[in-house]
Amino acid sequence: MNQSQQLVAKILAILIVLVQGCTHNTGNTDSSGRTIITVWHPWGGPQAIAFEKVVEEFEKEHPNIDVRPLFTVNDLSNNQKFFTSVAAGKPPDLTFVDGPQVAEWAEQGALTPLDDLLKSSGIKPDDYFRPCWLQNVYRGRVWAVTYCADPNFAFVWNKAHFREVGLDPEKPPRTIAELDQYVERLTKWRGSGNSKKLVRIGIIPWSQYGAANSIFTWGWAFGGSFYDPTTHTITADNPKVVQALEWMCSYARKYDVKKISSLEAGFGSAEMNPFYVGKYSMACLHISGIEEIKRYAPNLDFGLGYIPCPPDGEQHSSWVGGWCIAIPRGSRHIKEAWEFIRWTCSDPKGTTTVGKKTGLFPGYRNSPYLREVRGKPQYRMFLRILEECRHQRPVMPAQAYYMGALQRAVDAAIYGKKTPKQALRDARIETQRELDLVIGRRGK
Repeated sequence: MNQSQQLVAKILAILIVLVQGCTHNTGNTDSSGRTIITVWHPWGGPQAIAFEKVVEEFEKEHPNIDVRPLFTVNDLSNNQKFFTSVAAGKPPDLTFVDGPQVAEWAEQGALTPLDDLLKSSGIKPDDYFRPCWLQNVYRGRVWAVTYCADPNFAFVWNKAHFREVGLDPEKPPRTIAELDQYVERLTKWRGSGNSKKLVRIGIIPWSQYGAANSIFTWGWAFGGSFYDPTTHTITADNPKVVQALEWMCSYARKYDVKKISSLEAGFGSAEMNPFYVGKYSMACLHISGIEEIKRYAPNLDFGLGYIPCPPDGEQHSSWVGGWCIAIPRGSRHIKEAWEFIRWTCSDPKGTTTVGKKTGLFPGYRNSPYLREVRGKPQYRMFLRILEECRHQRPVMPAQAYYMGALQRAVDAAIYGKKTPKQALRDARIETQRELDLVIGRRGK
């Protein structure tokens, strides 16, 4: 056997292992005669427990269905296990799919279109917040339904830090210029000269939730755009996006990106979130942060508001992400799988259950849970953001590549390897090339 044959044999062996690992649906019914459906989900920790509670409530309402949840790693760049299961004809009955993944997975033929099922259930586009619906529409068909809506992001500040430096704790910065001034007052150093150490900083524009998500957040706040869906054109180096990245890089220069990296060392887990432990005075906060603060920093005195923007930027800027649920191509129990989607994503009781168990917002705008949270100040701000939101990440089948290109662009600019304009130009060219290849395979 030559080297090429050995390599092929190794690849086939790996695929066999992957396929065997994907086969979790052991039969059509359990010992009680209930139909078994498998669902792959992306959560560990508290959210995994919360999802299991959602499943328990669903099963109480549907005694003929046995739902088998399975944690499966899901990221934007590598989901080989899922695609292998579909290719082998042994997929789960349901899978969670991140909003930016939907178009890509649909393009690869891995998902089942849901248009007829939505119509038969009387579910319409207006039933959902607009970005929550649009993130699942590709080539004129609907491929998934939003399970939880992420209003990205609320601007959060530490009121105790504001009081400490003489800032009004009830008045957050509203413009980028004000934000810069606040950061200068809130940032704390220890020592002097070469040994000078950063011990607290007002905000890090590229930190938390990843550099790609950060450039989306600030790029839209500055009034930029990232994609033209009518012409399938990547616009990463839109002048306003370049301006946003230039502003982000000003923090890397002024506060020394190496010293910032030293400050960030050791962060990562929820309980060590730098905002929760007082290392950042301001940040962009995901809705899940509310429950995390209750758990890990219950005495934290904080405020919530809109993301600051330049005078010519986008007021009250935000965008929506969130996990969606899809039926893989080859699912053996489409009827039962659809009922799980319908109940968790559009049923009044189901969406309320999801909200109460997980602390996340449904994408379904008519959910009674959303009326309940209006009375809770910490959630009210996120609901306002969701209702006013204008954006979702570009719906196109090279989204994973785009996220990686933006990540590289921000990193290169922050560390001075490229100018912001060069970095974003390269991201545009690279992603456009990839997108053209993908859609070109379908003759578009």
